[in-house]
Amino acid sequence: MDIVERNEKRIDLFGKSQSQILQTNYIDYLDELALEIGVKPDLISLFFKDPKLAVKLYFGPCNSYQYRLVGPGQWEGARNAILTQKQRILKPLKTRSLKPSSNNPASFLLKILGLLAIVLAFFFQLQWF
Repeated sequence: MDIVERNEKRIDLFGKSQSQILQTNYIDYLDELALEIGVKPDLISLFFKDPKLAVKLYFGPCNSYQYRLVGPGQWEGARNAILTQKQRILKPLKTRSLKPSSNNPASFLLKILGLLAIVLAFFFQLQWF
């Protein structure tokens, strides 16, 4: 019965096309494999032990480090890798330091005028229809 339900769910998501026969939801597939191997972290118990990590796992992006927290192939650096993932992604994008923007009244006035122009353009566009 499980196979029939999976096929129906896959058809609902990806269609009946021959090119989509092997497609599946990536995160569901990884979670199922992790559960079979015994490396899927238990978020409820993790919430009581390490709430910061549990929140990162639940609300953050899915990454392979979470499957290295428990079970075979456990890695001590997995927690730190999960908690510092955002900084490691953004670091290569910050190749130069920028000067802080000045609080010049003229720049503020230009921003307000630009916003006003956009609102007026949108308003007049709606009146034509």
